[in-house]
Amino acid sequence: MSEAPSPSPHPAPAAPGRAGLALALVGVALGVGPAVLAYLSRFGPTPTERLPQLAVALYGLLFVGALVDLCAGLPRRRAGRRLGAVVGLALAAAAATALSPWGEWRYLLAPAAALAGGAALLAGRGPRRGLYAAGAVYLSATLLANFTLDAFLPLGGFFLVNVGTLFFGVTFTQRDRVHRYGRRAVYGTILTAAVANVLLAAALGTPRRFVLVSFLTIVLAEAADTEVYQRLLSRRWLVRVASSNAVSAPLDTVLFTLLAFWGQPYATPGWMAQVIVTDVLVKYAAGIVAALGMLALLRSVWPQARLGAALDPGAPPGGADTLAPAPADGRPGGDP
Repeated sequence: MSEAPSPSPHPAPAAPGRAGLALALVGVALGVGPAVLAYLSRFGPTPTERLPQLAVALYGLLFVGALVDLCAGLPRRRAGRRLGAVVGLALAAAAATALSPWGEWRYLLAPAAALAGGAALLAGRGPRRGLYAAGAVYLSATLLANFTLDAFLPLGGFFLVNVGTLFFGVTFTQRDRVHRYGRRAVYGTILTAAVANVLLAAALGTPRRFVLVSFLTIVLAEAADTEVYQRLLSRRWLVRVASSNAVSAPLDTVLFTLLAFWGQPYATPGWMAQVIVTDVLVKYAAGIVAALGMLALLRSVWPQARLGAALDPGAPPGGADTLAPAPADGRPGGDP
């Protein structure tokens, strides 16, 4: 049976060496990540002694978008081999970690969840596959951010880094990819994430105050980010990301810190100032790093693609984000 290529506007893929490096980085991060997350969750006033299975699965789903980006546009058999190579490396890394004092065998659930989610999306057809991939990553990152909302890493004599803040770089970037499908898709994704956070918090026994504050801050901060982003559709993608994050990061941090922790015995004015300053800086930096990292990953696999095409091979064309591969002569394409 001949291999039927997936419908994609991608140009020719990168050389095997560059793609292999990207696959290796994704595989290792997917395999060892749950052990790192479990370690980071032990910091703060209410440490988590054991990472829940749901959190392990959610971590695996964080990589669904990367797997789709790495495999989209390839013939089915080649895409299957690439997907298998990434997940196989992740399973090996997770197994090696399980043999150490920091790992557990149940962390193999993360690569399994990534494989199931990535395979399901790659098996689908149609222009909205990219939307579902970005939405799944956004939802998983948002849930993990709120799961680690009260874990704080001391950094130097002043800064306190909320572990959940590290996931916000992923949420910002994935939400901005959803913008390619229009305002309705963005708000639908935001509302879904807010409701899912309430349900997850209730299942994990999270205090009602945190549940309500989380829902409120997600809706308000993400709505503000969306409106700023939509008004900058004619600008370059990185400009839109940086500008919208400059509004949503401080808004989210100030609202959540004041509403969630005010009145707690440990939440002195000095402590909250530390958290707010650190979180704003880390969220903004994480958003930029995640955006640049995603572009580096995609361009290592599709080096001739325009930025718009690389950001989401499955998105519908139109507007400032029209998808278009680079010209056939290899000259760089435009940047929407």
